[in-house]
Amino acid sequence: MKKSKLKSLVKSARKTAEKDIRSSLTNSLNEIAAQFGEGSKKLSKDITKGSKQLAKKLAADIKIDKASFIKKEDAAIIETDPQPLSSVVVKEGAQAAPAKTKKTKAVKTEEVQL
Repeated sequence: MKKSKLKSLVKSARKTAEKDIRSSLTNSLNEIAAQFGEGSKKLSKDITKGSKQLAKKLAADIKIDKASFIKKEDAAIIETDPQPLSSVVVKEGAQAAPAKTKKTKAVKTEEVQL
């Protein structure tokens, strides 16, 4: 599975978790508010806004298991060993790039006479 596809699946799972959290918070808070008396538009608006903000914060902290999105076929490919070194072919005439060396700056020293 491509990395970008996996990221989009995780992102969509996080969004659905946020929607679930928001709806459950809104329902719970509306039930509690109804127990204490008749609600108003302002109260329901505040509940909706607050539950949306809290759900967003909670969903950001949720750790989504990426392994649950990987299919069985993809897992088999991932678990197989990479190519052994003996099967790697080196082209003749290819030269390795020379290693970069750092140049050091000369430091002036002064003698102090006492």
